[in-house]
Amino acid sequence: MQVKRVNLVRVKGNEEYSDNDFVAVEEPLNIRTCFRECEDFAIIMRTPGNDIELSLGFLYSENVISSTQDIKNIRQVEDNIVEVWLNKPLGVRKRDLIVNSSCGVCGRAFLYTLNILKSNLKVKKEIIYSLPEKLKEGQNAFNVTGGLHATALFDANGELLYLYEDVGRHNAVDKVVGKLMMENKLPASSYIMQVSGRLGYEIVSKGVKAGIPVICGISAPTSLAVEIAEEAGVALIGFLRGKSFNVYTHKERIL
Repeated sequence: MQVKRVNLVRVKGNEEYSDNDFVAVEEPLNIRTCFRECEDFAIIMRTPGNDIELSLGFLYSENVISSTQDIKNIRQVEDNIVEVWLNKPLGVRKRDLIVNSSCGVCGRAFLYTLNILKSNLKVKKEIIYSLPEKLKEGQNAFNVTGGLHATALFDANGELLYLYEDVGRHNAVDKVVGKLMMENKLPASSYIMQVSGRLGYEIVSKGVKAGIPVICGISAPTSLAVEIAEEAGVALIGFLRGKSFNVYTHKERIL
């Protein structure tokens, strides 16, 4: 369930009246990693749904797993608990914190590793122009609540492949990456990622780690996001609105 109806009081000028509205659901997801026994790895504040994809994408970003070959089994044992059984002992320190819906990785994993992409992908600007509207059309829960971020993956022709929504923009990216892993499509060197908000270093780093060579957002990038994209070989596009956008890095990928 991504949305919930709540009661409220609407205030307009000097008038007040009771009404109701839909809000985005936010609940904790406990990701447990298991070898001989299970232990809590992280608690993520997220929008319920696609928890397997989210767990896979998150563990991939945390360098716990590199492919589905590292996993013996993954299962949702309760609504808010996912257990991931590994084929080897946990190689990184477990998280001792709650990952809130605005924080994401908060600096740990990606400041130590950076992939240099191997991709020849080039995309026509007309394709880039079309992406925000396709993203918006697929944001079913956002269109009801106005309170969810979204990440979509497109092929080089602008065909929508996956779209996920979540209260956390980084969670939406992890869901896309987790789906790519489930379908053995990593590194995703032939695809374009479009996000509904700003381009922080967490978003770009997750895209880089997944091997995505073109990353677009409707808002601004941060300085570290630009630095990461430049070093990794990613075309980073911001302020993508209507028939205009800014290319911050690797313009040679945009025709």
